[in-house]
Amino acid sequence: MDKNTQKRISFNTQIVKVLSSGYNVTEYFVRECIKGNKKSLTADQIKKKYNELNSPTLNKIEEFINNNYE
Repeated sequence: MDKNTQKRISFNTQIVKVLSSGYNVTEYFVRECIKGNKKSLTADQIKKKYNELNSPTLNKIEEFINNNYE
């Protein structure tokens, strides 16, 4: 048997839960919007908001790495 070579995409679950309750949609719908599988005005808004909320987290991680390994 071959191993699965497809990589799973992980999302920030806290942000997904907040967005699903804020837009009154399911968490599945939010994940599909982030992936780009859903096309609508709401989907675009959700994807944009997820990226806004997730960016500070990524910036803090990069900042931590840079400060500790220099």
